[in-house]
Amino acid sequence: MMKNSHGNWLTMIGFVNAALIVLGVGACRDNAQSHGGAGRSAARPSEAHSDNAPSNRIDVPASVRQNLGVTFVEVERRPVRSTIRIPGQYELRPEARRDYHVMLAGRIELLVTRHQQVSKGDPLFHLDSPGWLEMQKELVTSLNAMKRSHADLAVAEANLNELKQAIEFIEQRLANFAKAQMRQVELEAQLADKRNALPRVEAELGAAKVGFNAAHSSYEVTLNRAASFAGVPAEALDPDESDEAHSHLADREPPWRSIRRLTIRAEADGVVDRLPITNRGWVETGDLVLDTVQPTMLCFHAEALQTDISKFRNEQLARVVPPPGGGFDLQDYAEGHIHMGVEAHPERRTISILHLSERNPQWAKAGMTAYLEVYTNGSETPVNAIPESAVVRDGLERVFFRRDPKNPDVVIRVTADLGASDGRWVEVKSGVRAGDEIVLGGVYPLMLASSTSGARQSGGHFHPDGTFHANDD
Repeated sequence: MMKNSHGNWLTMIGFVNAALIVLGVGACRDNAQSHGGAGRSAARPSEAHSDNAPSNRIDVPASVRQNLGVTFVEVERRPVRSTIRIPGQYELRPEARRDYHVMLAGRIELLVTRHQQVSKGDPLFHLDSPGWLEMQKELVTSLNAMKRSHADLAVAEANLNELKQAIEFIEQRLANFAKAQMRQVELEAQLADKRNALPRVEAELGAAKVGFNAAHSSYEVTLNRAASFAGVPAEALDPDESDEAHSHLADREPPWRSIRRLTIRAEADGVVDRLPITNRGWVETGDLVLDTVQPTMLCFHAEALQTDISKFRNEQLARVVPPPGGGFDLQDYAEGHIHMGVEAHPERRTISILHLSERNPQWAKAGMTAYLEVYTNGSETPVNAIPESAVVRDGLERVFFRRDPKNPDVVIRVTADLGASDGRWVEVKSGVRAGDEIVLGGVYPLMLASSTSGARQSGGHFHPDGTFHANDD
């Protein structure tokens, strides 16, 4: 396959050279002649530019860049020598997945579809359950018991107040008779009876309070059970379950009495992933109806060799970069810190390394393979570096193409003065500055256009259809 590819490139070179000599140059000259003086006057600046411009310049207007697939990448400052690159893949964090199980058996009516985006509070499905009717029956029983406890407490409090008022009234009458030096044996006997009854009435009040508290606790527990079944807070089923509402207990109607079927809502934003239940299907208690995931809650999981374990430490700075090829933006990466696994894998001779970042690149998805770049030497001075794929060999030279900072439609061929490499990025010792744009995609057509049989041309320009025309000397 390599021979075929090499042959194709040679064929293309021959075709390009022949076409450029026979058609391209003639077409340019015919075009200038057909336009008369105006064409000649327009051509003169181009010729003057070609004569004065360096021989390593090539015109690549926007239409040519689109046809040739020319893309650019900026020169980065990075520590090339101390970079270790480890393959791995993105995974969902454990908290990214949320399962929705039913607490009661019943019939399901789905309200969402697979891969649908849902927000917190959106309805997911209805549950028509006989168990909920039984739960409502328990709530009614508990609510009625609480109402009776209110009545019993009110009666006990009234009896005690009435008894105390009677005792106070009799004591007042006896005091008046004592002032008149009169004695009322009958009133004294009534007072004694009332005082003897006081402990019993106070005990009845205490028992009523105990019953009152027990009824409230029972209703609260039953209400919390119902809220757990319904998947909502208890306040949503009965917002007036408070001491302030006791006086209106007999008149109010709790919201749970009007609920005929349960509506389960999303507890967090996410995307519906699995739907193992068919619509209108029957589910048993504990069955999974659906689950949602938050696609952006990712972590990167890489496997490093155990022999490199001394080079890593927790909270070490690292970045996740896209895999080569595929049209990924090499400078769309995720920076963060690494966390080493608690144990190694003896069979694979590796140790897990997790990378967490606050922002994930646009291309990051669960299961997506990429590379983890770890900087093992934090004291290394960063150097100017470009992707190795931007450097091509032309005969005995290695060259790359830098975009002219003053004219974005021109690229400059540069003989590469390279240094250390980490396998993906290579140090450039001269000829570039941080932030300069380097040709990444479409570098081979530019190399072919700037070289003929091992000898460099004197510069030129591309036509909008992608064909190259060398400048006339």
